[in-house]
Amino acid sequence: MGDGYVNMTNENIEKGDPFGVYKHEGSFAMFLSIGFNNIKVAFAAFVLGITFSIGTVFLLIQNGIMVGAFLQFFIAKHLGKQAVLAIFIHGTIELSVIVIAGCAGLILGNGLLFPKTYSRWHAVMKAGRDGMKIVFGLIPFFILAAFLESYVTRHYRQMPAWSKLAILISSLSLIVWYFILYPIQLHKRMAAAAKNNAAPADQNFQLWLNKKLNSEK
Repeated sequence: MGDGYVNMTNENIEKGDPFGVYKHEGSFAMFLSIGFNNIKVAFAAFVLGITFSIGTVFLLIQNGIMVGAFLQFFIAKHLGKQAVLAIFIHGTIELSVIVIAGCAGLILGNGLLFPKTYSRWHAVMKAGRDGMKIVFGLIPFFILAAFLESYVTRHYRQMPAWSKLAILISSLSLIVWYFILYPIQLHKRMAAAAKNNAAPADQNFQLWLNKKLNSEK
């Protein structure tokens, strides 16, 4: 994280504003820089999948260690609860979608490593398209996370604990619904529709076969 960042955080803690880092620049400038940086990290996590997934895994581990060290720093200062309620105002969405971007990179890597019945080139192209759809689908979430970090997190001291917890729970619910529950529901609908479309086709084939057999008698 760097000595400068640690020293600045120590100074903020001594001032009674441990998360003052979220106020170090104007809201709009911060929104643009954070949004751009997070989207850049997401695309890097995806593209690095071409290194047989090694680059993607390394990037995820690197970011995980950084976030873990950041949280542990506050826990060691007996500010763990405050850190969770402040950082995860935006971090719930931000960290979740970075992990999902990493999953897109692993999809790309798996296309290279495990082409199955496809040619390796065809498998990589297919995996690349699938992964790219995921990454582009994450952009609105990165924008939302950047908005929360730039315009909401900076006011953590004035916000009651229940409001911060409500944002955290709402953000987590959005991620779980959109990336887990909704895809499961959509898959079930598509499977049911495919089954319903197949049934008339099977019936028509059976009628045609019966008619043909009867005509031959």
